[in-house]
Amino acid sequence: MLAADLRALVTVVLLSAVLASSAPAPEPVKPFSVFHDGAEVSFVPESPGSGQPVSLGPWTLGYPLPEAKPLDKRLNLYVVVPGKQYHSAVHPEYDHTLIINTLTEDKPREWDVYWCFVLDPSFQTDFLNEHDLLMAAQESFHPADLFDVEDMPGRVLMAEKMDVRSLPELRRSRRRDGSLPRILIVPARLALRATAAAPPEPDQPGAAAK
Repeated sequence: MLAADLRALVTVVLLSAVLASSAPAPEPVKPFSVFHDGAEVSFVPESPGSGQPVSLGPWTLGYPLPEAKPLDKRLNLYVVVPGKQYHSAVHPEYDHTLIINTLTEDKPREWDVYWCFVLDPSFQTDFLNEHDLLMAAQESFHPADLFDVEDMPGRVLMAEKMDVRSLPELRRSRRRDGSLPRILIVPARLALRATAAAPPEPDQPGAAAK
């Protein structure tokens, strides 16, 4: 009886190993463009051994790290909604611009992701660097008497990611004078691992070949 149980256990272990080895490897996420100090650079997410990639509408951001809580050692990736960099004719509610705070060159680093929702309907700026984005987040506006969440440009994704569907739900974001930030920046509780590097400069005309 003991021998039979042992054989059964060995069979289960071997079968599990075979299934694990035959599982398809996660598909790599294609590099995409982000802005750093006004210039577009390449952002290359790493693919872990398992897990599902995080999507933003029709776009894929990368594979999430196990520790989702923001950490001081990580770099910052800002998702500005709405934005003009990435546009979908089918799902315009996911239009966005991506901004990072530094480059890593060829060294992979961990990144905390932040949602940046445009609340002020009169705000038309499309940000290209972290400094301007953070300065705009310090600015505020006074909503009109009939102002509602439906008037906010980033309302659809804000409802999806923050579950905010009414103006009272933003009471914690209000300033003492009753105003709201023009841009609301909140942690996405999502972290990625990736490299960010400027594209190589083209060879100068007439330069000597190496």
